[in-house]
Amino acid sequence: MPPADPALDHFARLGLARGVEVSRPVLEDAYLEQSRSFHPDRFVGADPRTRRRAMEHASLINEAYRTLRDPVLRLEYLVRLAGVDLDSSDPERGAPRPDQAFLLDMLERRERLEQLASAGPSALDGLRADIEAELDDQLDRAGAAFGAGKLRDAAFALMTRRYLQRYLDEIGAAQGEID
Repeated sequence: MPPADPALDHFARLGLARGVEVSRPVLEDAYLEQSRSFHPDRFVGADPRTRRRAMEHASLINEAYRTLRDPVLRLEYLVRLAGVDLDSSDPERGAPRPDQAFLLDMLERRERLEQLASAGPSALDGLRADIEAELDDQLDRAGAAFGAGKLRDAAFALMTRRYLQRYLDEIGAAQGEID
């Protein structure tokens, strides 16, 4: 068994074309096919090197599947493959930096959360629904921008989505304090 090639991207590892949209059934079939080929249980009686390689293949296949089945992780991965690392603060290849207006908006949102938290769960339910809709909208914006070749716009929408996801988590925490 050849060693696993860590240079393969997740799409290539599963034999799929790179893209924002991936058919769930096609992804499942590709994953299951690769999984069957390299599952460690098939190599129980093999030599230690082959067993280790099967484990490495299986691990990389599982990582590829976990990333590609989630639309957010898939788009973040595509943006990273295109050259923007959302987890980096590098000024040229890292995540776009939010401007002051964006940061002020997030502060105002947190103040609103504090106000609504004292009003009861129903007020937070409405806020939660609004933020969930914004999360979907930002994902759609990121996908459209990426498809149009506007990498920095896609990265900005994904970065915005991360901020909104943290805000949604704060809403959930506030709801937990109320319930």
